[in-house]
Amino acid sequence: MIPSYIDIEAIFDHYDAVFFDAYGVLVDGIDALPNAEQLVNIMNASAMNYFIVTNDASKSIESLSNKFQSQGMRIPVERIVNSGSLISGYYRDEDLVGRPTLVLGTKDSRTYVSGSCAKILSLDSNSEPDVILFTHSSPYDWESTLKHLLNLVSKRFKQKKPVRMVLPNTDFIYQDGKADFGMGAAAFVETLEEALMRLHGKHEVLRAAKLGKPHPPIFTEAIRRAGSNNVIMIGDQLETDILGANNVGLDSAVVTTGINKRSDPKEFKDMPDDLTPRYILTSLV
Repeated sequence: MIPSYIDIEAIFDHYDAVFFDAYGVLVDGIDALPNAEQLVNIMNASAMNYFIVTNDASKSIESLSNKFQSQGMRIPVERIVNSGSLISGYYRDEDLVGRPTLVLGTKDSRTYVSGSCAKILSLDSNSEPDVILFTHSSPYDWESTLKHLLNLVSKRFKQKKPVRMVLPNTDFIYQDGKADFGMGAAAFVETLEEALMRLHGKHEVLRAAKLGKPHPPIFTEAIRRAGSNNVIMIGDQLETDILGANNVGLDSAVVTTGINKRSDPKEFKDMPDDLTPRYILTSLV
């Protein structure tokens, strides 16, 4: 499948709702990207049905909205769907409410489980968790952290009391400035999963539950909020934004301002169909 070019006006005319990734599409991790502020102003003025669908679980919805505001974009909380907001529902669905949870992430990310677990633990806690929640890749020494988690999860598996692992943000890498990138929590979780598999073989309980893109939960919630399946996902990562949209039957458009730098449709000719966007969007306005 070879993508074609599309402009933002054609997107607004054709779709009932538009999903935007944040990092690499609207912001570079620090500042707003070119035309992002103008785009948001246009959508707000025209009452466009849009949502920011982001894997970022390190910030609360309110903090995300405030951050966008500081970057010149007035994006209200009701327009944001992030992977962190799915955590409480996951706890209810999986009967994890009340379970002690080790939260590896920011202070903001702890608010997502404050009402769902009896006790929030840290790495230096004396008691063991029943759930490990990976919400952000910093500020940890990952060599020692992975060693600690490997031994904890392995021990509990052998005791037939497995620890549940939950990974809201499945970004392996993310944009962290105009030309810089960071390693996401998913990079370390994949290392942990691989180590556990080598020790114990393939077992579903030794794999983290994934909530963010490209997995269905975040798309299911965003589609519910949009009130329509006639939606397009605009993103910069083929492995999350585009793959996830394609897997749930949504159209997708890739930008060239983030991880993806392919701007010519011919550059996708050898790409698997599930990683290929329907469109290339060369400008936000």
